[in-house]
Amino acid sequence: KNTAGYLQLDKKIKRLTMSLGLRGEFYKVDTAFTRGYLTKKINDLPFQPVARAGLNYQLLEYTFLRASFGQGYRFPSVAEKYISTNVSSLRIYENPSLQPERGWSAEIGVKQGFSLGKFKGFLDVAGFWTEYHNMVEFVFDFYFPEPKPQGYVVQLTDREYAGFKSQNLGRAQIKGIDISLTGGGKIGPVNVALFSGYTYIDPINPDYNPTKDTLGLPYLNVLKYRNRHLFKNDIQFDYKFVSIGFSTRYQSYMENIDKKFNESLLHDLLPEFDQIPSTYVLPGLPEYREKDKAGSWVHDFRIGFQVSKVVKLSYICNNVANEEYSSRPGDVRPPRTHVLQLMIKL
Repeated sequence: KNTAGYLQLDKKIKRLTMSLGLRGEFYKVDTAFTRGYLTKKINDLPFQPVARAGLNYQLLEYTFLRASFGQGYRFPSVAEKYISTNVSSLRIYENPSLQPERGWSAEIGVKQGFSLGKFKGFLDVAGFWTEYHNMVEFVFDFYFPEPKPQGYVVQLTDREYAGFKSQNLGRAQIKGIDISLTGGGKIGPVNVALFSGYTYIDPINPDYNPTKDTLGLPYLNVLKYRNRHLFKNDIQFDYKFVSIGFSTRYQSYMENIDKKFNESLLHDLLPEFDQIPSTYVLPGLPEYREKDKAGSWVHDFRIGFQVSKVVKLSYICNNVANEEYSSRPGDVRPPRTHVLQLMIKL
């Protein structure tokens, strides 16, 4: 059950546009329900209040400055709290005690319009800062049905208890910059459409303690499964009945993952087991990550022919260079693929 109410106020004064919003959220999943937090003393409200505010100022005809602040609240889903299942050979465990995550995000940016002949576009640059409290994240570990005695060393037969469980990891801080360029128009007789974007993030735990935070790789204060650098670019040329497009995606090396993916299941018993691939959850992953430190560039190509008003024939080649890459451990993305597409408008 999800019940919410909100109020939003908008006001424009000459070139300045202001916005203020307030919202109250209430969730109930099975017997768990929202206990709203406002301050350390006010921490048992019947709803969770969140607020947002924004400013947008038109500095020049095609120059816009903006600033925004918004709070967030997310109640754990049914899957995170109560569902126990399998994904291939990996187990997903329930966590009925999982608590909601709260956070806030702030941004300041500038959007600048430009014109080059008949080509027009916008350049957008923004800096952002996001913080989470009680951040929810899937954590890979061994989840035994009964607690093991202190000092227990994992055995190879314990592999069946390995899996993911949603857990509250405390605080998280993500700050960075986002740059995008969009445009369209004519260059000579050719129509051109362009989108390009780059994002840099610095994802850390501001309360990091290497003696307690031991689920990730040792002495690395970077949130798990994040790529610091992301780049996307897409450009398309249209001339008469022919269209040609190119797209490029880049993701930098994923610095931090769950430690138990990077070492033998029997590492605590004897570090020499790290030399035996069959004792890993994902054999070969450490070697693959070593080769992947430069990140991954993926290029796509497409060409289309507008045969008539209702028929279009296209050829699409995804991952032209046949780059071997993954979005996360164990999730190898598709190799080079070829697609012939016939579209008919009725």
